[in-house]
Amino acid sequence: MEIIDLTQIIEENMPAYPGEASPHLEMKNTHKTDGFQVIRITMLTHSGTHLDTPAHFFDNGLTTDKLPLVNFYGKGVLIDCSGFSENDIIQAEHLLRYSDDLFKSDFALIYTGWSGFWGNQRYFGNFPFLSEEATRLLLGFNLKGIGLDVCSIDPISSVDFVNHNLVLGQGLIIIENLTNLESLLSKNFDFAALPLKIKDGDGSPVRATAIVK
Repeated sequence: MEIIDLTQIIEENMPAYPGEASPHLEMKNTHKTDGFQVIRITMLTHSGTHLDTPAHFFDNGLTTDKLPLVNFYGKGVLIDCSGFSENDIIQAEHLLRYSDDLFKSDFALIYTGWSGFWGNQRYFGNFPFLSEEATRLLLGFNLKGIGLDVCSIDPISSVDFVNHNLVLGQGLIIIENLTNLESLLSKNFDFAALPLKIKDGDGSPVRATAIVK
């Protein structure tokens, strides 16, 4: 069995969504002074590689502590969108060629290659994004979630967050800031993104992984 890590490292001054604070890591106890090490971490629920629960956009939406664990694990399919460039719109027609696999999958992972800009301000620029029609197409399958190697399922300029509302409104989860998706090309895999069990959690950092069969 091969397990592939799809997660960005949590560290001081790591990239953060525009207008949001980056995680802060403070060495509270050290081996030198205390004989053991403890790090205090201050971070948002949507820092780094993370998932959105329906509660992120809906007041009565399910949260990290209410969603069953089975919602965070299942068969994945990689949708290769690496041919799309800056500000390109990924249309439904491109996704249709993956229909057979989508019918058999729980998670659709959108691979754009944009994670290569992680640490560069361009990462939070005009990345390729799903059209509303493409998102609606994905919702026609029996998915548990949609994952992406960009910072949002909506374009960075969005003010109405149509895709977030569509996906979370159907009770699915969204996993953002994935990385290393190129490792999954032409592979059969299960996908896991387990959140912290945060009371009323609207989201959580995750250790996203692919278990290759």
